[in-house]
Amino acid sequence: MSVIVSVTLTDEEHALAKKLAKEHGLPLAQCVKQFPLCDRVFEERFETLKKRAAARPAGQPFTVMGLFDDWDTLDRGLKLSLGRTFYHCVRSGKLPGVRPAGKNSSNVQLYETDPKEAVQ
Repeated sequence: MSVIVSVTLTDEEHALAKKLAKEHGLPLAQCVKQFPLCDRVFEERFETLKKRAAARPAGQPFTVMGLFDDWDTLDRGLKLSLGRTFYHCVRSGKLPGVRPAGKNSSNVQLYETDPKEAVQ
């Protein structure tokens, strides 16, 4: 017996699936079944987030969403995961050089880079 499952992919996940399918010579459906698309999208976006945070001028507050030009097009779950993970990494000291800087008037978490420490 087989079951048909419908999966909705973001544009980014679809592009990644097509790329992986081409690289591995697989049909798109097989690629979606075999490779974790969401994890890779998150990992790529999180690495981008850390690099952009590190490049911010010291002492200038920023938000996670402010570091992405395409924030409004990202999947809600991806945005929440990026924000939550970044916050926990900063709070736990895993991103030296970035510190929480309160919240803005919209209750969005602000961060600052510290010129004395380097972000990894």
